[in-house]
Amino acid sequence: MVFSLSKEQFSRDQLKWIAMVTMVLDHVGCIFVPVKTMPVCYYLLRGIGRVSFPLICFLLVQGFFYTHSRRKYLFRLWCFALVSEIPYDLAFFGRVWNPWNQNVFVTLAIGLMMLLGLFRTKEYVGKGWRIPISCGIVGAAMVAAVLCRSDYSFWGVLMILAFYVGQYDWRLLIYSILLLCVGQGWLEAFGAVALFFVRYYAADRDAGRTRLPRSFFYWFYPVHLLILYGIFVLL
Repeated sequence: MVFSLSKEQFSRDQLKWIAMVTMVLDHVGCIFVPVKTMPVCYYLLRGIGRVSFPLICFLLVQGFFYTHSRRKYLFRLWCFALVSEIPYDLAFFGRVWNPWNQNVFVTLAIGLMMLLGLFRTKEYVGKGWRIPISCGIVGAAMVAAVLCRSDYSFWGVLMILAFYVGQYDWRLLIYSILLLCVGQGWLEAFGAVALFFVRYYAADRDAGRTRLPRSFFYWFYPVHLLILYGIFVLL
C-alpha cells in the first residue's frame, strides 16, 4: 500500500504487536470484567479492543500479496483454526466444544479463500463475467462465515474485502471501513481507529530488522486464550 506520507511509519511487526495488545485488552474485558457492575471499565477495554480485528484483516491482505505461497498461507490459517477452537471455547464459553461459535481464524481462512477466488477471477475470467462471478464469490464467503458461525461473521469477510479493494484508494478504504465499523454498532465503531495505524504503515520498515518468528503471532492467539482461561479458573 502507498498511503504513508509521514516519516513516522509503522512496520508490519509493530502493527502485529498493536493488534495483539489490543486483542488481549479486549479479551480481558470480555472474560474478567462484569458489564453490569463495572460498565466503564468493561466498555473501555472492549472499545480499545475493537482496533485489533481491522488491523488483523489489513495484515491478512498484505500477507496475501507478499506471501511466497498462498496455498501454504491458507493451510496455516485452517490449521490454527483447528488448534484455536478449544482454547476459544474454553475462554469464552467455559466448555471444551461449542458448535455455535467458531474462532476468528475460521473467518480469516474464509476471507483468504475469497481473495484467492477474486484474484483468479481477475486473471482468468473475461471482463463481461468478472463482476457477477466476483459478487458470487463474495456472497459465498459471507454465507460460509454465517453458516460456520465464525467470529465477526460476514462482517469480518466484508472487512477483509474492504482492505483488498481499497488498497490503492485511501478514500474508498476510509468510507468502507467506517461504514462497516459503524454498521455493527457504536462499540464496533471504535475499530475505525485502526485506520490511523494503516495510514502510516510502511512495508519496507521491516527490512534489515530482527523479526520474531512468524509462528509466534499464530500461536499467540490460542496460547493467550488458554492463559486467560487458566487465570479465570484459578480466580
